[in-house]
Amino acid sequence: MAHLRMTAHYDAPVEKVFDLAVDYARYPEWNVSYEEMKEVEGPPDQVGTRFHGVMKLMGRKMEGWGEVTEVDRPRLLMTTGSGSGGGVTTIYRFTAVEKGTDAELEIDYQLPAGLFGKVADKLFIERTVERDLRHSLENFKAFVEEKTPPVT
Repeated sequence: MAHLRMTAHYDAPVEKVFDLAVDYARYPEWNVSYEEMKEVEGPPDQVGTRFHGVMKLMGRKMEGWGEVTEVDRPRLLMTTGSGSGGGVTTIYRFTAVEKGTDAELEIDYQLPAGLFGKVADKLFIERTVERDLRHSLENFKAFVEEKTPPVT
């Protein structure tokens, strides 16, 4: 199983950051791995909520389901997912700070194909996943910090 950890800072309140992190239907707007979110079953910030999406890794589409497995609003969100491309656990931790929100993201993933999958991961997939994750976090920062014009 591979493990990645990244941190980020958002100039936005922790509640807004959390609310956008659990807005699964909008993942394709900022997460470069998601091509489409087909379905969300349940309230987005509750354990047991499931979401069905299409992801793309190295040009290969993978379809599967994710599920919210732990929530502590607005500090923690944990999801697990599985599909044709293997399995993944994602943990988001958010901390309110004076000027916004500090975030930590941890991802553990496992590819199919046993030893071949492990070798391929070390040779090139892990770098691709890390690059895509970094790009997604940059997109999420812009997404979260987007200023909404005042209603007149």
